[in-house]
Amino acid sequence: MQVLKKISDTIDKICGVLIVIMLGLMVLFTVAQIIWRTWFTALAWSEEATRFLLIWSTFFGATCVYRRGGNIAITALQSAMPKNVQKCMRVLVHAVSLVLFIVLFYYGCVYCSKQVRMAAAIPIPMKYVYMCLPISMVILAFHALVMMLEEITKKEVK
Repeated sequence: MQVLKKISDTIDKICGVLIVIMLGLMVLFTVAQIIWRTWFTALAWSEEATRFLLIWSTFFGATCVYRRGGNIAITALQSAMPKNVQKCMRVLVHAVSLVLFIVLFYYGCVYCSKQVRMAAAIPIPMKYVYMCLPISMVILAFHALVMMLEEITKKEVK
């Protein structure tokens, strides 16, 4: 269990670093576009690259938020339950999330495999842009599994 938690934490840190890099590149590309548009000819690729980086950083950001438990939750019903029921509800939430992530991974792969068109300004296939969906779903599924196992093996403090 400790090994899985360390792997999950390492993946979370890597995703965090990638998000910072992508956001930095987005700022750099946007500033470059403003400078070039003002004094030279507008860059054809910067808006599209920024949009693609935003998509990837959003999906990687979702993995970090889920792992750190930062997602929005309405816990009024859960808080009103006894401790053992609360634990069961948390396990159930992670289990349902795991199933959702697996389904989204599958359909993300199907969608990516059907992409044959190229990006408009950057000469890359669009399937590489959309690969963020299955990649992030694998990460989210792993986090959900680890968090579910953590919840199951956690000793309740009375």
